[in-house]
Amino acid sequence: MPLTLRLVKGSELTYSELDGNFTYLSSSLNSLIATGSVSSNVLTFTKGDGSTFNLTVNTGSGGGVGGGTTLVQNLTSNQTVGGVSPGDLFTAGSTIEALLRSMLITYIEPTISSLLIKLDGTTRSTATRDVGNSFTCNSASFLATVDSPDGNYPVSASITGSGADSGLLQAYFSNTLSGTNAFTLGSALTINRATTAGNVTFIVNTKSQTTADTQSTNTGFAFYWRNYLAASSTPITDNASAQSVINSDTVTSTLTTTKAWTPTCDANNNDPTKYTYIIYPASYGDLSNVIKDGALSVITAFDKVGDFTVANAYSSSTSFRVYQSKQKGAFGSGVTLTIS
Repeated sequence: MPLTLRLVKGSELTYSELDGNFTYLSSSLNSLIATGSVSSNVLTFTKGDGSTFNLTVNTGSGGGVGGGTTLVQNLTSNQTVGGVSPGDLFTAGSTIEALLRSMLITYIEPTISSLLIKLDGTTRSTATRDVGNSFTCNSASFLATVDSPDGNYPVSASITGSGADSGLLQAYFSNTLSGTNAFTLGSALTINRATTAGNVTFIVNTKSQTTADTQSTNTGFAFYWRNYLAASSTPITDNASAQSVINSDTVTSTLTTTKAWTPTCDANNNDPTKYTYIIYPASYGDLSNVIKDGALSVITAFDKVGDFTVANAYSSSTSFRVYQSKQKGAFGSGVTLTIS
C-alpha cells in the first residue's frame, strides 16, 4: 500500500496507518545501494537487500596498465604541473598514464662521482707536491648512479687531463657503465708541472641516455713551491750560496702559494754562529711583517738580501727572495715567526 500522509488525510494517522507507512519504507530501502567495490575495470554495487549488479567501464584497448584511455587531440601544457612545464606537448593517442607519469614524476638525471687516478690499481695521492715532483698513472675509476625513473646509467664516458707540462691526455672510455667503473689510460703517463706552480686536473664527462644532460666528476693534483726558514753561518750573496743554504741548512719549509706562514725556530736559529733566513718565491713580493710569538713585530730585525735563482729538491728552479737576520743566534728554539 502507498504512504498515508496526514496532510492528505486531513487528520491524525491511526496506529494501523503508521505501521503501514513503516512497512512501506522498509521495503523501499532494500532497493537502494548500500556499498560498492571495484576490480580492474568492473564496478560492483550491493543493494540494501543484498543483491548486486556490475558496471563495466570501457578503458580502451587492453584495459590494463599502460592501456588506459588515450588523448583524443594534442595537449600542450601552459603551466607547470609536477614534471610538466609550459610548452610540453602530449600528442593525440598518448595514454592518460603517460600524462600522469609526466605530471607526478620529475626526471632526475644520473650522477658520476669519486674519480680516482691510479697506477697498477693503486690510487695516486692528491696531496700537494713540489713543482717538478712528477707521478705516473695508467688507469682511472669512478662511480655512477642511474637516472630516475628510467633506471639507466649514463653513457659516452671520456676523460681529459689539463694543466700539466707533460702527460696531457684525452681518451674515450666506454658507452657501457655500471655502478663502479675502472678503465685503463693506455700506456703509463708521467704527469708533471716542472716550471710553474699550479694544478693538474682530470675530468670525466658522461651524458644521460634520456636527455641531453651531461655529468662530470674531477680530481686535481697541486704543485707548489716551498717557503723556507733556514739557519746558516753561510752569508747568502749569490745563487750558489742561496742554493747551499736551502740544501743544507733548512730548519723547516712548507708548500704554499703565498709568503704568509708561521714557521717555528729550532736550536739552529739560536746558534750564535748562524743567521736566520726567510726564503720564498720572489713572485710573492716583499715582506709586510714578521711577528714573534704572535705578539712582537720583528720585521726590522731582518734585511732584504735580494733575489736568487735556486732549484728545489726536484731540480725545478725559480727566483727566490731572501731575508737575513741582522744578528746571529737571533731567535730561541720554539719561537714562532708569523710571516706576511
